[in-house]
Amino acid sequence: MKDDIKKYLGYKVRALRETAGMTQEDLATVCDVSWRTISNLERGTVVPDLMMIYRISQKFNISIDEMMDNKLVANKSLSRIEKENLIIEQIRQADDNLLDYVEEQFSLLLKHFRH
Repeated sequence: MKDDIKKYLGYKVRALRETAGMTQEDLATVCDVSWRTISNLERGTVVPDLMMIYRISQKFNISIDEMMDNKLVANKSLSRIEKENLIIEQIRQADDNLLDYVEEQFSLLLKHFRH
């Protein structure tokens, strides 16, 4: 379970960073760490300290609770969680017109593909 949480947090940070158009080096500067530390964080091989989590949450204007809230479900693969996080972060960056369009298209997809 601990490894799943580390991987989830890594996917979340990567999704936030990529959505913002930042490099690992850019985020490393914000967090006052090396880009290798960011790389290791995104791969789920290190546990960030509280200050790093705080700096990341401040940079991307999300709460620490939101950043740590993985709601891992036993039947969800880590690749699915990664995809969900990427989509969520892209939606958060969308303007109102694009969000309305995405909502409309998603509703149509659900009508046709819901089991």
